[in-house]
Amino acid sequence: MTDHPVDLENLLSHWGLQVLRWEKIKDVYKVETDQGIKNLKVSPLKPKRLLFVHSALKHLISNGFQDMYPYLPTVEGKTYITDQKNAYTLFDWIEGRQCDFRNRSELTQSTAIFADFHRKSFGFEPPPGSNMRDQLGKCIIHFTERLADLKRFKELALTMKDDSFAALYLEHADFYMNMASEAIERITKTSYMQMVAQAQFKKPFCHGDPAARNFILTPENHIFMIDFDSCRYDLPSMDLVKFLRRIMKKCHWDYQVADLVLDSYQTIRPLSQNELDIIKAALYFPQKFWRMAIRYFHHHQRHSNERAFDKFQNYIKHREAFTKFHNGFEHYQAVGEQN
Repeated sequence: MTDHPVDLENLLSHWGLQVLRWEKIKDVYKVETDQGIKNLKVSPLKPKRLLFVHSALKHLISNGFQDMYPYLPTVEGKTYITDQKNAYTLFDWIEGRQCDFRNRSELTQSTAIFADFHRKSFGFEPPPGSNMRDQLGKCIIHFTERLADLKRFKELALTMKDDSFAALYLEHADFYMNMASEAIERITKTSYMQMVAQAQFKKPFCHGDPAARNFILTPENHIFMIDFDSCRYDLPSMDLVKFLRRIMKKCHWDYQVADLVLDSYQTIRPLSQNELDIIKAALYFPQKFWRMAIRYFHHHQRHSNERAFDKFQNYIKHREAFTKFHNGFEHYQAVGEQN
């Protein structure tokens, strides 16, 4: 996001607030006002996209989801203010830190909140003209496109002499391409498209970015979810796959941690066997391998980037753990039928 001068005094006047002090933290301003500390979120989102996001937040609140801070309307009742470049939304400031998913208590509590978010998302009707980022039913298409990328990168790597990243890619490409092919075959055999058809009527939405940084632990040991800018229509199971991938990265693909996450999730929102089959199949796709490869080859780097190589090599070291995870995780069972 490009920095440009922000007139905080003028912006906060739309909420009837007087600015006392402020500091910029990434893409938000922590502003001390005459009515308490506020979070002024800076976003490049366009009005149609903001309409979807803010309507989704309103839907969650109306369904009783309490583990988030609602946006604060302006004096005129608007959900945001814009200038020539960005949109600005105001929230009360949450004092705390991001959750540590290596801490079992914080992980299980965050997972339960994540499940409740999904449970409360059902039945959402977006306003006409809003940008919903509809990803429903696109998983198989995306996986197929990414497998094609991996094959194309293999051909490209063959032309890149004396490139350590390309050499390491060639050494392991067939293994991960086989995994990608199997993931596509497995998810095609699940009830994925049937679940998509059901979701078109039940209308759930997903957070889209369920990273640890978006779960904030307060000094009172309450966890809040934040940053819903990436929310979109999709199956909750696909959101859960993203959540699990990020946790597994921190926990070295320990399938017992995955079991703990799903156990915690199912205390709030039980998974059907169909959902669990989709999760297992989607997790089998080597998403990180594809992402690291596309970042390297897509930029047409012809000389080995030392940092990129080191990160890629470190990822490859977990290949055995990745395989062991899937062998162990296959035995996990769902506890019941659910939306």
